Amino acid sequence: MKVLFLCTGNYYRSRFAEEYFNHLVKSEGLQASAYSLGLMRDFSGNGNVGPISKDTLAELNSLGVEPRGHERMPDYVYLEHFDDFDLVIAVSRSEHTPMVKENWPDESPSIEYFDVEDLHLEGPETALPRLRQHIEGLVERLRAQAK
Repeated sequence: MKVLFLCTGNYYRSRFAEEYFNHLVKSEGLQASAYSLGLMRDFSGNGNVGPISKDTLAELNSLGVEPRGHERMPDYVYLEHFDDFDLVIAVSRSEHTPMVKENWPDESPSIEYFDVEDLHLEGPETALPRLRQHIEGLVERLRAQAK
């Protein structure tokens, strides 16, 4: 199973989701992997400073997760990416549904959504633990499907 996590800037939430998901499935021996991309076309004005958020790295570190893609710069999704993955999840229904419908309306029905907001609405102290719960639930779902 190949999973694509989407967020606005591919810097904070989706990068956490990618790294944490890959850590969990590897530790459980599940045949799955994740990657992440951003929905925004121009990252220059959104506050991304470097390849990955310091809040993401701190949370991963607190969980004992050694990030593997932390040096990769944020990148954005293209239409062809949707065919490369078995499951596509955007991390915020309220924020990302309009972006998806505007740019990829045919893909919109196939995307699953979490409800984890960006920094201007929700701080990392609550957002990242909630995102962690969503990912753990997803891994549980994949574990049950593998049986």
